Amino acid sequence: MNFYEKLRDMRKLKGFTIRELADRSGVSSAYISQLENGNRGVPSPDVLMKLSEGLNTPYSNLMEIAGYLEQSADRQQGEDYVKPRVNLRRFLQENELIFDGMELTEQDKEWVERMLTVLFWKDKLKKDGSSKE
Repeated sequence: MNFYEKLRDMRKLKGFTIRELADRSGVSSAYISQLENGNRGVPSPDVLMKLSEGLNTPYSNLMEIAGYLEQSADRQQGEDYVKPRVNLRRFLQENELIFDGMELTEQDKEWVERMLTVLFWKDKLKKDGSSKE
């Protein structure tokens, strides 16, 4: 499978139309269509960065698929890749974040953190309550 087919499959697996990916990434829908149809060469690393943000996919994956990076030895041997654990609270606090092309302010990030706290706090209460019954 070539880069163009893999890009199309990734987009479809995420459930995005070409237009939705264009809106999310800032890459024109015409260009994405040409890429997926094999009518363009492999895009530059800058375009791949935008597409990775739009697809919510690691940049390194697109760089590998495009041939800019060699596949890691573990993945070449078929071993499962183990994703590193990330402390979400620290990640929110320490990084500049973008969501659907919009830059999150410190206040936005604080609200996201509060919503996640409430969400998981309710889940924790349900689990603790059901185990006491």
